[in-house]
Amino acid sequence: MIHRNKGLTNRAVIALMAASLGHAGLAYADESYPSKPMVEITNKKYNHDCFWGGPKGLDYGLLPNAQTIQKPVLYPDQGSTYFVAQLTLPPGASLTIHGDYPHERYFSFTVATQLGNGTLGNGDYLRDEEIHPDPGSVNPFVQTNSRDATPRRYKLHVAQGMLPAQRPRNTIYTMSNDPDAPIHLAMRNYIADVGYDGTGNAELQQVKRYGLPQVTLNLPDGTHLTGDEMCNAVSASKEGEAKGYSEKQWNQLVASSGDPVNAPAQPTPVWQLFWNVDYSVTGLFDPDPVSRESEHPANDDGGFANNPDTKFLMASFSLKYGPVYVIQGKMPTHQRTRHREKTWTPDTQVRYWSACTGAAPPSGAGWDCVFDEEVPVDENGWYTLVVSRPEDRPSNAKEECGVKWIDFGKGEGEYPGARPWVNVVYMRFMNPDPDWPQSPLNIPLPSTTNPYPQDAYTMKEYFPASHYETKAQYESHGCPNPIP
Repeated sequence: MIHRNKGLTNRAVIALMAASLGHAGLAYADESYPSKPMVEITNKKYNHDCFWGGPKGLDYGLLPNAQTIQKPVLYPDQGSTYFVAQLTLPPGASLTIHGDYPHERYFSFTVATQLGNGTLGNGDYLRDEEIHPDPGSVNPFVQTNSRDATPRRYKLHVAQGMLPAQRPRNTIYTMSNDPDAPIHLAMRNYIADVGYDGTGNAELQQVKRYGLPQVTLNLPDGTHLTGDEMCNAVSASKEGEAKGYSEKQWNQLVASSGDPVNAPAQPTPVWQLFWNVDYSVTGLFDPDPVSRESEHPANDDGGFANNPDTKFLMASFSLKYGPVYVIQGKMPTHQRTRHREKTWTPDTQVRYWSACTGAAPPSGAGWDCVFDEEVPVDENGWYTLVVSRPEDRPSNAKEECGVKWIDFGKGEGEYPGARPWVNVVYMRFMNPDPDWPQSPLNIPLPSTTNPYPQDAYTMKEYFPASHYETKAQYESHGCPNPIP
């Protein structure tokens, strides 16, 4: 066992790996993700870079002495390891990022859009398969290539300004011409192959391997800076990320609602696609779709530093309606990569899917998550999720009965006025196939001419349905979908 209040020496890391890895170093005794060794070792390796903040995610933010930037305040996913850089670029400067394609399910680079008041929204990005390899290298994220292909080097550029009509190869843009504007650059890593650290690049036992991409600042006079000189020149910051929604705003909305005990949760849970903060958060308290769209128009701005390559469905819940709630739907087809599969599955509906419990927007905390490979499905591909507090967990809410249980968590969060019985569940549909008819990509934007949400109509059986029960009621169902 790792003692979280002590650093790991190289010898300790190797000993830990010997104890944690099974035959050939590939199989964990504990299949949960992320494994405790992965979190500890990744944090030990990469929490000291001057440019990138320490690894960010649900578990990383709980480590002793975690950096402020590592705190999970923007609805993170337990399957992710983010590295965030906060900086400014001198006029006319750019960044060059050299890295290796990681051994994992998904990665991307995103520059978030600054929406004002600290709010971060959709920005420019490139995902793994869109990043061309260096000459002589292979991109293992192209479906026709082996996931183990080598060599696997790439070079990416971050340029100032707006996205041009024709994007230069391997270049993302800050979406601002203001040299003083803050830049929020995120590298998103999802589901490292077993035996790899959170970067998906260095194997856990490779203590000296550095899995983070290397960054160079290119100045207009031809000077190139790296290391501390580069970090000083761009004013790299490890300050916490702004949540963009205050406790006062949220508490006022709750107090002025028709149901201050439960709002915005309803007796029949309502799932909706997340569009932008004004429509999807503030507008959530307006039950009339017409006035909601009029007063809080929907658009694609996003918020909470969302991944523009992901569509999010969200619903609010209150335990006052029942101590157990059940979520069911059809699982989209997805990739399977956790066990170092050599090839990609062609034509899946999403790259990745997950469901998480989380807090109210002033907190932005995530409580518990499950991802696609962890969730049992029946013979028709349907899943059942059961959410409750641990003490209310039904005895048959277990994988042997075809059910995945999720911890309700700490409700709205830990701030004055927060209600511990209200939370949110958010689902990620990452990199959905545009040719999939029921894709959330195809949900039309609410408008003044058609303000009524079309989410369920568009997604059909893939749209989650939810209801409340008591513990005894759920246990009375027995074991409906036993797994052999």
